[in-house]
Amino acid sequence: MTEEDQATPAVEGPLLAIELSQRSGGAAVIDASGDLHTVGFEGGRRDRDDVLPGIHAVLARAGVAASTLRCVAVDVGPGGFTGLRISIAAAQAIAEVANATVVGVPGAVVAATATPALGETLGEIVVLSAAKAGTAWRTRLGRDDTDRCWRIIGDPGIIDRPDDRACVAVLADEHVPSELVRSTVSDPPVHSPSFDAAAVARIALGGGPDLLVHADPARLMPIYPREPEAVRRWRSRPAR
Repeated sequence: MTEEDQATPAVEGPLLAIELSQRSGGAAVIDASGDLHTVGFEGGRRDRDDVLPGIHAVLARAGVAASTLRCVAVDVGPGGFTGLRISIAAAQAIAEVANATVVGVPGAVVAATATPALGETLGEIVVLSAAKAGTAWRTRLGRDDTDRCWRIIGDPGIIDRPDDRACVAVLADEHVPSELVRSTVSDPPVHSPSFDAAAVARIALGGGPDLLVHADPARLMPIYPREPEAVRRWRSRPAR
């Protein structure tokens, strides 16, 4: 075991998980007994904040005080800029108060775990997300046992052409161009991805090399395939 491995904090319950990479999200708590409690909410509303009340509600339902949390896990994307910003900031603040470990879970792993159509799927799959201007963010994942977590294969990245490697399934929403969903070597089924906080919680407790685990909440960062539009506009503003 390397020095870096020894320094990685443990991931254990009570654990709070937050999912807000999409418009609809939620929170989940795994209590000290291993029981799962969930609540759903909408993110990015202008008229009211449903996120923090939802987090407070699921903690109360689980009988867990925020100060006793050992871990706070959150989907770190790719996903909606506003939702990721809100959920990651909430995770950081709660973890800071509780002195809890933070766990960043890549959105592709959440999608593979939460999508019902992949419940019995084995082999290699592709998750396409963050579509823009004829491109998308591609993540390959695989597993050889349904009792195991999906693991990322290789390095995710932006693609602008059909895949040339076989897979058993593709996850892609309606925004991904159809030409990117097609494969040049196979014709896998295409499913719309699902995301939920319960999956984030299960993945975090399951551990693995794809998780971003930090003792310092400030180190938790989102996965942005491209520079956020708000940042791009700020950089391109006229000099005064």
